[in-house]
Amino acid sequence: MSEQEVTFSNVKFRKDTRSQNQVSTEETQAPREAGPRVCSIPWKIIVIALGILCSLRLVIFAVLVTNIFQYSEEKHKLQETLKILLHNYSTMQNESYLKEEMLRNKSIECNSYRNLQDTLNRKQNRCYMETKIVLDCLQHRGKQDKLVEGHLFCHGIKCYYFITDKKQWNGCKQTCQDCSLSLLKINDEHELALLQYQIIQGSYWIGLKYDIKNKEWAWIDSGPSKLALNTRKYNAKDGGCMFLSKTRLENTKCDWSFPCICEKRLAKFPD
Repeated sequence: MSEQEVTFSNVKFRKDTRSQNQVSTEETQAPREAGPRVCSIPWKIIVIALGILCSLRLVIFAVLVTNIFQYSEEKHKLQETLKILLHNYSTMQNESYLKEEMLRNKSIECNSYRNLQDTLNRKQNRCYMETKIVLDCLQHRGKQDKLVEGHLFCHGIKCYYFITDKKQWNGCKQTCQDCSLSLLKINDEHELALLQYQIIQGSYWIGLKYDIKNKEWAWIDSGPSKLALNTRKYNAKDGGCMFLSKTRLENTKCDWSFPCICEKRLAKFPD
């Protein structure tokens, strides 16, 4: 072999070894660079997924805690409301019981008063029968005697005649005059209550009439009276004559027909 051939072969060998070394170096370096790239992507995804799961757990936990807290608050409010309702119900039961007791007591009292009233009415009716009178009065026309029926009641120095015949107001006034009496004049509240107690039923003309000339209510003798009358409530347009019932004084038209109450003042107290 010649010297030139040897040199060529050596050079060729070195070139080949360099190329082999370069290839081997590239082969050894290639996996080192590719390794981290392949492994880094799954770990990031796993970390992100774990973070999302943790966040979801925290959110779910917060929602559950909030719901539990709200439930406990609502439960507490419902319990308080239930206590209030039970208290109110108990109070209403007690009040209902008390009202029933009051009604029962009132019913007993009403029955007692009703029995007393019936007894008084029976006594009053009996007194009416015992005090029934017949007046021998002088008729205004013809100067003839006329019998007038009624009931007599005396108190102090005054006697009251309850005439049973129904007449107009002017007719009652004339009947009282024919019997030497006068149509009733009430002097005070005590006398009013006394007369209303004597009336069993119905209404009676009394001697109070509206004076058109003086535009005021006046008694038949034009004398004063201590009886407090709210004359403003008695409108003369509704009627100019006054009648008395068991419960009230009221005015109406004078041409209506009612029985009368006449009176007579005694000179002294009866024995």
